[in-house]
Order: sequence, then structure tokens, then C-alpha cells
Amino acid sequence: MNDDPLEQQQAMVESSLGLVFQTLDDAVAEGVSQPVVWLVDCEDEVGGAIARGWLGDEAVDDALAEADEEDATLFARAIAWDDCRREAPEVFPYLAPVFDQPPTEGVLVIGVTAGGASALVAPPDARP
Repeated sequence: MNDDPLEQQQAMVESSLGLVFQTLDDAVAEGVSQPVVWLVDCEDEVGGAIARGWLGDEAVDDALAEADEEDATLFARAIAWDDCRREAPEVFPYLAPVFDQPPTEGVLVIGVTAGGASALVAPPDARP
């Protein structure tokens, strides 16, 4: 496995595009304004803390107990752009510039693993 956190975050997002776009579609159907998809690795210290905050300890513990050892235990959630713009820099200050303006095409994905987060844009043609 690569030790570069940015490469790990990118690889996680790229290998989970089906989940990313399903989460996006669900958010659009629910009326979420300009959804940003968060993809968090529940096995990561930072990602696990975020997932526990969203889902609770029991749900994350159950997911980890049922997990396949070969695959990461991931959770995806779509959050409105304005909420992310306000809240994400509180946890990840280095992501603040990402929220200057939404992408013109595709969906903004925040991948949380390897002790941090990175922002990537998944273009429409990346949909599996």
C-alpha cells in the first residue's frame, strides 16, 4: 500500500465511484442543495470519528465487525454546499479554499482516510 496520504485518499475515492454517485443521486432526489459527497473510511482515526459523529458508535462498531478484511469500511454522506463551506474548514482548515466556489461540472468529493482529507472533483463521465 502507498504511504502517501493524498494518494490513499484519491485511490479510495476512485475505487468507490459507484457509492459516490449513488449518494449524489439520493441527495439530489432528497433536494439537497449543491451536494458535496463525503466519503469516510470508518477504520481511519479521523474518518472513524466523523462516521461516529454522524451514525453513532454502535452503528460504526457493527459495520466494522461485519466488514470484509480486504475492503475498507466506508460511509458516504452528501451535505449541502453551504453547510460544507461553513463547517468543513473548522475540521480541515486546509480545505477552506476548495469552498470558494462549487465545481462547474461534476461533484465535489471529500475523501477522508490516512489521517486527513482531500477534495477531488468526480466528473460526470466518471459515473460507472
